[in-house]
Amino acid sequence: MKLSNSLVSFAFAVLLSAAAFPAVAQGTYPDRPVKIVVPFPPGGSNDVLARAVAPGLQSRLGQPFIVDNKPGAAGNIGAEFVARSPADGYTLLQTQNGITMVPWLTQNLGFDPMQFAPVMIAITLPMVVTVNTDLPVRSIGDLISYAKANPEKLSYATPGVGTPHHLATELFMNMTGTKMVMVPYKGTAAIALDLIAGRVNVLFSALDTMRPHIIAGKIRAIAIAERKRLAQLPDMPAIAETVPDFEVYFWLGFVAPPGTPDAIAQKLAVEIKAVLALPDTNERLTKAGLTINPGSPAEMRAIMKSDYDKWGKVVRAAGIKGE
Repeated sequence: MKLSNSLVSFAFAVLLSAAAFPAVAQGTYPDRPVKIVVPFPPGGSNDVLARAVAPGLQSRLGQPFIVDNKPGAAGNIGAEFVARSPADGYTLLQTQNGITMVPWLTQNLGFDPMQFAPVMIAITLPMVVTVNTDLPVRSIGDLISYAKANPEKLSYATPGVGTPHHLATELFMNMTGTKMVMVPYKGTAAIALDLIAGRVNVLFSALDTMRPHIIAGKIRAIAIAERKRLAQLPDMPAIAETVPDFEVYFWLGFVAPPGTPDAIAQKLAVEIKAVLALPDTNERLTKAGLTINPGSPAEMRAIMKSDYDKWGKVVRAAGIKGE
């Protein structure tokens, strides 16, 4: 029997499609080990999340999920490695909201963070505003009034230029018409000591980082940088109660190389969400002070775009120069 030219062309196209996406088409992804790149040193929140999720994914999908720390250049080395990896779902990046700030702060970046294929945001971390206990400030309203009465007399700490801590404070000053002086540090441990001692006045930081010092009464927490109060901290005001629409929080999640098929991203999102719901995983992350808040690829894409636009405006308004 002789096939027509059109039928031959159709059959050839089908074969090409199956060859391009065999794992997805046959439902066998993954059929070999998957690497999760953490672009920061071991021990931090990013590393904790990746290592908590990897065993569960391996158990559910039957292939090793290997955590590979590639620190350096504020996370850019690991991110670039993943950006240049094949778009087949076998190399993932465990990332955070700082990735949406990088394009505005780094020249000749070598990759476009907004081109990654989103998988999901898995963790959110509330940001808290803390002050030295000797400062006559007990609320966001007090902070705004004191800063306006003492322009450029208050200092605020950051772990470096362009960090979420820095840009959150710049956003706050922009929205409240205040001006404080930045004091950059190399890590949060030194910041905590200086905030306690009064050598620096204000800090926007992840709640889990400062929680021990807040509980001990060594520093004062005055607000959560959210639109509304947290259920676990109902007595802690939200900044938005005083500064409408102010919202900044840390998030941790996973992305894949640009061009990764949607079917792979969707499957990973479903599986990661299932692993996060496991009692052992949940307990491990909760004890580390992380709030499990899984989403979808579409939700992550929307949040990344919103953050990207927001931080671009902050960087331009503050005149922050990239390296």
